[in-house]
Amino acid sequence: MPVEQRSRISQLTGVLIAIGAIVLAVGASWGLLKLASGGDGPVRIQLGDEDFDAGQINRISDQIAEEGPVLYSDVSGRGQLQPIWVNHFGEDPAVQWFVFSAIAPGADQGCFLAWNAEENLFDERRPDPTDPRALGEICRDVTYSATGEAGEGAEPLEQFTWSVDDEDNLIIDIRGDSDKDSTDD
Repeated sequence: MPVEQRSRISQLTGVLIAIGAIVLAVGASWGLLKLASGGDGPVRIQLGDEDFDAGQINRISDQIAEEGPVLYSDVSGRGQLQPIWVNHFGEDPAVQWFVFSAIAPGADQGCFLAWNAEENLFDERRPDPTDPRALGEICRDVTYSATGEAGEGAEPLEQFTWSVDDEDNLIIDIRGDSDKDSTDD
């Protein structure tokens, strides 16, 4: 059976074409990353909305009046990176909303603020693996008021601004802009 023999030039040409293809692929990948990042620095991708629609203010305020503050487990969509608590006070559902982080500054992984209805405050706990609705084991001795204000020895929580839209939905700015004032009048 005959075996094809290639000249050294043919072999060298094949190797150079392969190297050229690899260089071209790496260059194209680098160019696409540079283009996606806007041309300056690491890639920054922001997915999702800057605002979170928590729902109808009448329904949420009634639920809070009956059951206590409402936990939204992750409004960022990135896997428990930004769970928030929403609380409401007063008769008028258009005012007196309090929205704050459900993770205290410096908290260990897996420790979240839990509403302690008996004490009428939030404390830092691990979820109970056997009953997700039960208060779990205390992580640290830090507490926060029903409005999210830090108790003694606790660092302040991240507060989120909110507004009520034309359809009576509670809209929460999940970027945590401290320059923007909450609508509470």
